This record gives sequence, C-alpha cells and structure tokens, in this order.
Amino acid sequence: MKKRMIFLSLMFSLLIGCQPSENPKEVVDPSPISEEEVSDKEKPVSYSIEDIQQIEAPFDSFGAVVEWLNDETVLYIMEASGKNEVHAFNVLSGESTLFFTSDSPILTVEANSTYDLFAIQTAPSYTEGHLSVVDASGNLVGNWEFPESQDLVYSWNPYTNKHIAVSSFHEDWTFEGYVLDIFSKEMTSENFTNPFVQWLGESKVGYINWDQDEPSLSAPLLSYDVRTGNSEMLMDNVIMYTAFSDFVMTMTRDMEDEMVAEYSFLDILNFSNVHQFKAPLVSMYSNYVTPFYEFVSTTNEFFTFIPTSSGAVEGLSASFQFISFGLDKGEKEILLENLENKPIKFSPNGQFCLYGFQLEQLIFIPEKEMIDLVEYS
Repeated sequence: MKKRMIFLSLMFSLLIGCQPSENPKEVVDPSPISEEEVSDKEKPVSYSIEDIQQIEAPFDSFGAVVEWLNDETVLYIMEASGKNEVHAFNVLSGESTLFFTSDSPILTVEANSTYDLFAIQTAPSYTEGHLSVVDASGNLVGNWEFPESQDLVYSWNPYTNKHIAVSSFHEDWTFEGYVLDIFSKEMTSENFTNPFVQWLGESKVGYINWDQDEPSLSAPLLSYDVRTGNSEMLMDNVIMYTAFSDFVMTMTRDMEDEMVAEYSFLDILNFSNVHQFKAPLVSMYSNYVTPFYEFVSTTNEFFTFIPTSSGAVEGLSASFQFISFGLDKGEKEILLENLENKPIKFSPNGQFCLYGFQLEQLIFIPEKEMIDLVEYS
C-alpha cells in the first residue's frame, strides 16, 4: 500500500512532458530567492512546535497520513485485525479516534474545499475501483463502484463542493470519465480528452491537451463544459496548471530562457495576469520537474518548492527552497531551505503543513520548523 501511494503522488508530477533539454544550463537570473526579497509576515498563533504530539504506530500496520479533518486533526490509514481503517488524530491533544473502516485496502482520502465531505478511494480487487463519500463524522453519504478499473483519479469541484470528476483507468490505461453528484447519487459519463482534469468553474474542467503522437514539453490548456460538451482553448505552451479560488496558476517556460519557469496567476474570469514570479526550471528523464504545490485559501497563499539551480535533476543535489507566495501583495517568502521536492498538504487554516511521501512529517509554518509526526513502534 505504501508503494502504491508513493506511485500515485509521483504520477501527477511526472506525466507532463516527454523530452528533456539536451544541454541544460545554469540560470543566472532569476537566482534562488534571497532573504532581502522576502517579506516577514507575522501570523498570530496560540501554540508552538513543542505542543505537537506524535502518532505512535507499528511500522508494519501504518499506511500513511492522508488528509486533514480540521485545523488540528489529521487522518491516517492503518491496517488492524484484518481491517483497513482511517483514524483521526489531534496533533495538539494526541487523541486518536476511529473515523472509517473498510474490508478493502484504502488508497486515498481527499476532502472537499470546505472539509465537510471526504472522498475515500478503496480497491476491492485489482480490477475494481470504489469511491465512498463520508461526512466530517465519518458517516457514509454515498458509494460508487467502477468495474474493470485498475485505478482512479478524481478531483473535487471547489465551486459546488458536491461534485467529483473521476477518471477510471482500464488495464490498457484507456480510461472512462465521470462526474459524480454526491447528494443525488448520480454518476454521469463524460467525454474527457485527458484523464487529469481540474475544475475551472461550476460546470467547467480544464486539462492540458498533450499530443500522444508527437510528445512535447508543453501543450495547450483547454476547458471542457460538462453541461454543453463544448471545448475552448485558454492558453498555449503550458507545462502545468491548477485552479483555486478566483485564480488559475500556470507554469510555462520563460520566453527568453528555456530553463526558467514562469509562474503566472491569472484571473479565472478573463485570464488576465494578476501576479507572476520566475524560478529555475529542471528536467528529469523526458519531462520537466513540476514541484509539488498547494494553495491555502484562508491566507490567500501559494506554497511550492523552488530549485536552487536549473539543469537536469540527475546532476543536481536534491535541494529546493520551500516558499510561500502571497496573492494579496505578490510577495515571496522563504520558509525552509535544502528540502527535497515531496508532497505537501496544508491544514485548512494554513498553520500546519504535512510533508513527505507518506506525509509523515509536519512543518509548523509560523516557526518555520519541521518535526516527525509519526513515531514507529
């Protein structure tokens, strides 16, 4: 199960291009963020990193930390007495309670943007996918089955908080697209061109239109309306994108230097540029490396990893700066230095950040310190 979850985390960052730069070069401008560039934002806190409690779990039965239940409580997967369980653990009190139980392996847990519904992916067999939705108390809201499914990729609609876009992969990696309505229990088939879609509005999803016959390092960003079936081109030469709140973030190559990444924050209504920053761009095998990232709506901040230099990742020490970029003023801040590019997941209030391939570490943002959240027994 651990290897499966690591694979799922990596898959999103690697499926974005097909050819590395043949002669990667060092970026002189922009350089990694200097301390003079950053703002020193003060955030009120009522506790410190010394208050954080650890999850104590047997190594053989612990799966991974997977999600936040609320500002102070994480959800983690365990195997116990032949059952697969999700436990809720308060990082301040140390209290742990059973949240969800399944007879099948639990692969992922994902909250909607209001943290009142949670999608739980299970795998009854190698050829069957299953998605359950529960409320914040762990009570079942709905179940959906996906026969002949090798894997599922899904995305909550943050504009309605009651719809999920799902791509179900077959053994040959062809896929079927669906939209789930959580409360009506409807499952509607959709003609997604790309399985990795994200919502751009109440009825629109976005996707990068990669050409499978002519692999490239960037491709057009398109939208697809699930109500009308109409598609629209939004932007060309995109490496990676995500939508949040009133913005769409895109990652493209700088027009003057192909080893510089340009992060643009665009108004979601008219795609006008609101904020932008640049960073070194690195390649790995046949792709560009897209660092893990997350947006925290309560603080209006974008968090990601910035490589310390450009080039091929095989030739670099795995060193990244962990930064925040505030969309209110367009300011960057270094949080931690010399980290690896690993998955992150923030608490709803933005105070805590889970970090690692099993999200087994915890970064306390106000103090810019990191500790192990899991202690194995």
